[in-house]
Amino acid sequence: MKEFLNIGLGIVMFLFLITIHEGGHFLGAKLSGIKVNEFAVGMGPKIWGKQGGETLYSFRALPIGGYVMMEGEETDSEDSRSYNNSKPWKRFLTILAGPATNLIFAVLIFLIINLSTGVVSNKIESFSENSPAQQAGMQIGDEIKSVNGSKIRIFPEIGDNLNKSKDKNKVEVVVKRAQKELKFDIVPQEMEGRKVIGITPLVEKGFLPSLGNAFNLTIFIMVQIWTSLIGLFSGVLGLEQLGGPVAVIGQVSTVASMGFDKFLFFAAMISVNLGFFNLIPIPALDGSKLLFITIEMITGKPINRKFEQIISIIGFLFLIGLMIIVTIKDVIKLF
Repeated sequence: MKEFLNIGLGIVMFLFLITIHEGGHFLGAKLSGIKVNEFAVGMGPKIWGKQGGETLYSFRALPIGGYVMMEGEETDSEDSRSYNNSKPWKRFLTILAGPATNLIFAVLIFLIINLSTGVVSNKIESFSENSPAQQAGMQIGDEIKSVNGSKIRIFPEIGDNLNKSKDKNKVEVVVKRAQKELKFDIVPQEMEGRKVIGITPLVEKGFLPSLGNAFNLTIFIMVQIWTSLIGLFSGVLGLEQLGGPVAVIGQVSTVASMGFDKFLFFAAMISVNLGFFNLIPIPALDGSKLLFITIEMITGKPINRKFEQIISIIGFLFLIGLMIIVTIKDVIKLF
């Protein structure tokens, strides 16, 4: 019974994040004066709908997405307020508003969590026994600024850069101490397959540290997504390392049992994924539409509608095919 509740919770979370995304498009269209014919939550047959002014608000039978149907988005319209008759910058902002809303939502959730639990800073509060960092000369209160030349904004980046180090014997760590920057060569330890330098971070409280960490954490997750995509297309990562909606929903059970703050953190991470992935210029995603509009603004000529539709169909089929493969893989893992 609990498993079914967690699956339901996962579906609701996924649908909520997609609704936030589509809500961004809806708000962008309304602010830009573009006519919206329908704002739908879910896909497939309509199970409920209510007309509000010029817009139909509906719930659809399949909880796998949602959409904002704008006048003139798919086919040309004579309406002066249609998508196709709107200025490029208005269309650009309307499309951008979807991914941006997901990213803003994630920042707000991270901020709320940080205000509640505190921010894990880059400052050292204590050392573990036989700490490599302490043996190298680092002290309590030192603030880690970089690892192997890579700037450190949030604590997880320390471990990330330690494990990216090609030199197995040592890493270069720069810290700030009493307004001075000091450099240390540290020989990390191996613990459960990961490199560690034996430090415990200081947890800070306050609005500004919480807000700064929320922004930096969002950026960190986007960088991780981009790195994974490059790895996928370059062959470094395989499809077996990807997870689809089934895998995400399956993880909800584990995350939910760890506490409400962990569930919120997980939802914010998925929101970053949804927002950032849609900004990538893959046909059928928001990123490709933004690219086409940008070309139009530079050249002064719109992209041929038929060409854009063909490219979008190809991209859509590619994404659907990838989703089917990943979903089958996820389902097989369940048995």
